[in-house]
Amino acid sequence: MVTETIAVAGMICGGCERRVHDAVMALPGAAAVTAEHIGDEVEVTFDPARLDVKAIRRAIAAAGFRPSP
Repeated sequence: MVTETIAVAGMICGGCERRVHDAVMALPGAAAVTAEHIGDEVEVTFDPARLDVKAIRRAIAAAGFRPSP
């Protein structure tokens, strides 16, 4: 397992955190997700054999937020 922290713009509340959390947890290989709107970041623990950071960023963007490049 690998843990990555991704900066995410646009989260302003707990509901935003939940949307990001749910979008990333739906990805195969995601093991744990912690989204923090106050710190504008998401910490993701995942299996790198099944999931990569690009896919995580795409899921965050699809949920309506702006992940760091």
